[in-house]
Amino acid sequence: MKKSLKNKLSFMFFVFITVPLIILGTFSYIRTSSLLQNTVKNQLESTSSQTVQSINEKIDSVDEYIKILSSDERMAKIASGDTTYNNEVYTYLQKIQKENSSVIESLVITNASAKGIISNSSENYNVDYSDRDYVKDALEGSKNTNKKTVLISKVTGKPVIGIAHPLKIDNKIVGTLIGIIPFKGVSNVKLGNFGYAYMINKDGLIISHPKTDKIFKENILNSTNNQLKSLINEAKSSGTSEGYYSYNGSRKFGKFVSNNNWIIAVEADYSTYMSPAASIRNFTIIIAILALLITIFLSYRFSMRDIINPIKQLESLMTKAGEGNLTVRAKINTEDELQTLGEYFNKMIEHQHNTIHNVRDASENLAASSEELASSNEEISSTTEQMTGTIEKVAQDAETQNSSIVEVSEVLVQLSSLVQISQNRALTAKKNSKHTMDTAEEGRNKIENTVDAIENIRKSSTATETTLKVLQELSKKVSGIIDTINSISSQTNLLALNAAIEAARAGEHGKGFTVVAEEVRKLSEETNTGANEISSLVSKMVNEITKAVKNMNSSKDAVESGVVIAKDADKSFVSIIDAVNQISNNVNEIVDVTKDEVATSDKIVNLINTVATITENTAASSEEVAASAEEQNSAIENVAASAEESSALAVSLNNLVEKFTI
Repeated sequence: MKKSLKNKLSFMFFVFITVPLIILGTFSYIRTSSLLQNTVKNQLESTSSQTVQSINEKIDSVDEYIKILSSDERMAKIASGDTTYNNEVYTYLQKIQKENSSVIESLVITNASAKGIISNSSENYNVDYSDRDYVKDALEGSKNTNKKTVLISKVTGKPVIGIAHPLKIDNKIVGTLIGIIPFKGVSNVKLGNFGYAYMINKDGLIISHPKTDKIFKENILNSTNNQLKSLINEAKSSGTSEGYYSYNGSRKFGKFVSNNNWIIAVEADYSTYMSPAASIRNFTIIIAILALLITIFLSYRFSMRDIINPIKQLESLMTKAGEGNLTVRAKINTEDELQTLGEYFNKMIEHQHNTIHNVRDASENLAASSEELASSNEEISSTTEQMTGTIEKVAQDAETQNSSIVEVSEVLVQLSSLVQISQNRALTAKKNSKHTMDTAEEGRNKIENTVDAIENIRKSSTATETTLKVLQELSKKVSGIIDTINSISSQTNLLALNAAIEAARAGEHGKGFTVVAEEVRKLSEETNTGANEISSLVSKMVNEITKAVKNMNSSKDAVESGVVIAKDADKSFVSIIDAVNQISNNVNEIVDVTKDEVATSDKIVNLINTVATITENTAASSEEVAASAEEQNSAIENVAASAEESSALAVSLNNLVEKFTI
């Protein structure tokens, strides 16, 4: 369960205000109590000391005065039984008592038997004091240690202190002079309105008290108040004591001082003298309660206005912002950290607003780009499929072309075999054949440099097509040359026939020429036969080349890269044309013609082999391109899939962004 910030602040204010007040009040109460206690203690001690001193001074002064009076011989003579000075002494005693009536109640002269003879109140004073210890001590001449005992007056019945001094004649005690001191005790000693003093004798009997009904009627040592009895016994043994005790249901603090045969007690009512501390305590409680109420009120008002309400406003705005509403703005004018917090909240919302806006724009752009990419991929895929089909067709055409070239090659091989027959007879053609081989090798090297790219394939195909066309033209020219050879052979044969006729006509002289003419005729026939066979083979070759040209035309766009090679082949065929021209120019020299035919045949064979190699490379390259196209198609499919994923991601991102209100 979440705790309210208002309650937390109220509790915090309560702790920060009330607790210090309570601590201060408690400290003040304890301090005041301690000061009051010390004050009362000092006051009791001072009062008890002053009381003891006052009583002792009063008694001592009277005692000294009685001692001086006891030196009067007239009083000694009266004590001894001489009545001469009775009237005079009586008048004298009256005067002295009257002058000291506040401290002397009566003056009495006794005889040696402690019986009264004369006093200030009567010339015939007949009172027996033989039971009084202080009188006995005086008659015995002791130091009168019991002279301060409080007794009940035999005349008035009131507490008195008797003092007696011996009357002497010639150092013989003949009687005593007694001075009776009225014992008002300490009943008039007051400690404000909270304390008083009283006296008890050594037996615990109260001999002076503000409450007269307790005098000589209550004995404290006979009571059940152990605390009080303990303090009195301590005072009797050590001379002084102090402490707390309960008396008649009230808590008291008393100071007890032992003096001669009595104990002076000065006590104070604890609740009375501690009333200022109690007032401070009660005042502190009241102040704490008022502070609590004021704290609750002020903290509620302050916290609600300056803290809780702004925080609740921020909480509400954050809740709305958390739900996607980024149009909220805080309006806090407390001119403190909360206002700063509100300003930073507004900045944060503004940044989020801009971020979401940018994300939405980016997601829309991503979706559009993904659609365009998908469309482009479809077009590329379609184009790739078409290219793949075209390349496959090129590969098929290349295979077909290769088959045709193989057939042409086979025909040319046959042609080469026939030409070799002539070559054996025309050894001089070897040099041209070597030159043809070198030229073909150079063309092969050039072709191999062009098979690395599809553009080279196009150029090679174009060159092949051109070469085949040139070859077709050359074949036609070869056919024409062969026709010429046939014509020359026919003419040669005709010339040989004419020569034979002429040789026959020459008779015996023409036999040798007849043989030569016969040989020329045979050679002419053989040449004619070979030329016919070559013509037949060339016709077949022209037909195959025509087929190859048709096949090359069908794949012209894919194999135009053979242009350069075709040009090189064209150069080679130029050499062939030169060789054929040489045959034409040297028709009379059959050997040379044969040599040119051999060279031409070898060049054609090599060229056909080169074309076959190019075709095979074209087919291989086409297959590689087809494989690359398939890989490209696969990559395009992957790109399309990625585009679809990007589009889906953009849609999802856009859906998320749509949850925000900006």
